[in-house]
Amino acid sequence: MIEMGQIVSVEGSMATVKIRRGISCGSCTACGMAKDQSEISFRIANDLNAQIGDWVELELESKSLIKASLIVYLLPLIALILGVVGGYAIAGQFSGNPDLYGAIGGILFTALSFLGIRAMDPILRKNGDYSPKMISIVNLHSKGEIMDGE
Repeated sequence: MIEMGQIVSVEGSMATVKIRRGISCGSCTACGMAKDQSEISFRIANDLNAQIGDWVELELESKSLIKASLIVYLLPLIALILGVVGGYAIAGQFSGNPDLYGAIGGILFTALSFLGIRAMDPILRKNGDYSPKMISIVNLHSKGEIMDGE
């Protein structure tokens, strides 16, 4: 996945990049943008020595995007299913409403999966596999043409 962003600040080897919601984004909030937001800013390694005002191409590898999607969407779904099945199994041991036990188990396991993902977040951020990388600096001309540059 390749996006365009503009450098809004530079601090040492890090830069803050602002990207705008693209047409293909729709109302997806995977990048952290709220549905009513049109742009988001984030810090990224300034590997190209870009300066304030420069436009840069950012890339997030498809493999990383797929792995991140699996972590964020599939892990809670699996936890929900295991919680419901576990709740029904526990209800069989006690005299109680199996639907209630299944619902409580599903909600509990799903909440725990989100807490686990939140706890793993700093470790995954340090790794850098799930962060976009600058791949080139581009110049935007007044005619709207994009040309690789400096």
